[in-house]
Amino acid sequence: MDIKLITLSNYVRPALVEHKSRNWVLNGANNSFYQYIIDRNNGSPTNASINRSYSTLTYGKGLGFTNVISDKVVNDWATLHSILRPRELRKMVADYQVFGEFSFQVIENRDGSLNSLTHLPKQMVVPSIADMDGSIKTYWYSRDWTDIKKEENEPREFKAFGDGKSGTSIYCAKPYSIGDEYFGTPCYAAGLQYCEMEEEISNMNISSIKNGLSAGYIINIPNGDNYTDDEKRDFENQVKRKLTSSSNASNFIISFNGQDVEISVTPFPVNTSVHKQWEFLTSEAKNQIMTSHRVISPSLVGLDSATGFSSQAEMIDVSEKQLLKRVIAPKQDFIIESLEEVLVHYGINLDLMFKPLTQEEEVEEIVEESDSDNVEMSKQCGCKTELSDDMGAILEMYAQDAPEGYELGSEEEYELQMSANQTSEQDTKLWKTRYAFTKGTSKTPKGKSRAFCNKMVSLSDGGKVFRKEDIDLMSSQGVNGQFAHEGGKYDIFKYGGGVNCYHRFERRVYKKKLNADGTPKKGGAMQQTDFVNVNEAKKQGYKPVKNAKDVAIAEIDKTNKGRLK
Repeated sequence: MDIKLITLSNYVRPALVEHKSRNWVLNGANNSFYQYIIDRNNGSPTNASINRSYSTLTYGKGLGFTNVISDKVVNDWATLHSILRPRELRKMVADYQVFGEFSFQVIENRDGSLNSLTHLPKQMVVPSIADMDGSIKTYWYSRDWTDIKKEENEPREFKAFGDGKSGTSIYCAKPYSIGDEYFGTPCYAAGLQYCEMEEEISNMNISSIKNGLSAGYIINIPNGDNYTDDEKRDFENQVKRKLTSSSNASNFIISFNGQDVEISVTPFPVNTSVHKQWEFLTSEAKNQIMTSHRVISPSLVGLDSATGFSSQAEMIDVSEKQLLKRVIAPKQDFIIESLEEVLVHYGINLDLMFKPLTQEEEVEEIVEESDSDNVEMSKQCGCKTELSDDMGAILEMYAQDAPEGYELGSEEEYELQMSANQTSEQDTKLWKTRYAFTKGTSKTPKGKSRAFCNKMVSLSDGGKVFRKEDIDLMSSQGVNGQFAHEGGKYDIFKYGGGVNCYHRFERRVYKKKLNADGTPKKGGAMQQTDFVNVNEAKKQGYKPVKNAKDVAIAEIDKTNKGRLK
């Protein structure tokens, strides 16, 4: 009797592949190891829960700084906010947690100053082959390394940050790991096979239910002596293709018998204790995954646990402190060190830190000045004539350079580049809407202008424009919050500088330049745009979003002069 048992092979991490003709290195064939990690993150509930929780704890409430406040520090902080958006940083944190490394694009303005730091999915970025000194001079980017023959996936080469050349570059952050010259390794790499085990147990349980809880079958083939070895292998391969995977999980034994045996399919005897085996394997997989992640307490990452603490709150408090100190803090330190390396290069010197997720934010009251020079202005509008450094920084933070005549890099790089000038909810593909703060009345102001108005008008006169979202964000962050009624939020977009204010937000319209085929040029929202007068823009098809009527009228021209009553 000729009997063959069909089994599935174990997963082995692919070897690095150096393509000397193309001068790049892939993390396995077609960069496959990244996809393996992604699959284990998507397929293992325990691994996914831990990765999400660790990413959240690492990011906390975002970046802060520990420098002593000065004009330089405030300016550097405002610059950082304009070049590194929170969502980009969140992506970097997530990549670092899942892959053990992350990458971002460093985009310079034409004058060599820093324009933006933009996350690049790590699975899309690979290094070039290191030189004799072990240095990586360039990186390659492709949307899909499994199909680089497609035009949209064609790899593009970018210089590595720090090679001394100006322009767009890529920074790859990878901690030192023994034996890994080109790629990082997830901190939980030793537990990846258990992630796969947990995933496959789930798939097999579902498959078992779909197959009527069958344990498998013996397939008896008559006249097996008449089969050649090649014919037997072909038959086995057909069965493999159809039946060997977690979604077709029943085992099959093929028996090539003599003539006196009829063709038959016989079920394996059912093991009544198999559920206990699954329970053990599931528990073992979960425990090993948590061990590889150095989980201090399962409850911190959304998993159940039995503890010896008198209360759940006490347990969480102690465990969280240990987790933040021993696991999360080193992750935060590495990310910050990577960012600071780039920022220092451009003269931005900040001692960065991640604000803890559980930290209560301190809100400082804005205290009115009371000197005699401010009395008249206070009567007019109830506002200070001086602006705190913090409030001034907030205004600067959300102001953006007017894009007229502004272009960044070459057109073929636009898909990879993201400008600091983000898309607004009031934008279309062709038309971009921004606002400047200007005098909005024919009346002549009396006395001193508010500090807020002076600052905003100065920014606008200098060519700065604002998104509607950023104006709203300034309102939510307390700019002119002293004017708010009964502790509510003050709406800068509607009411500007408050009672008797002579200013308002004026709409600015920008039109994307067009390609030869009439489609808008690629790039960030404000790249490749021209300023167009609002009336002229309307003639060309621009349809402005309707704002509240208060926006277009200066407070001084309103019946109540901007007063609540």
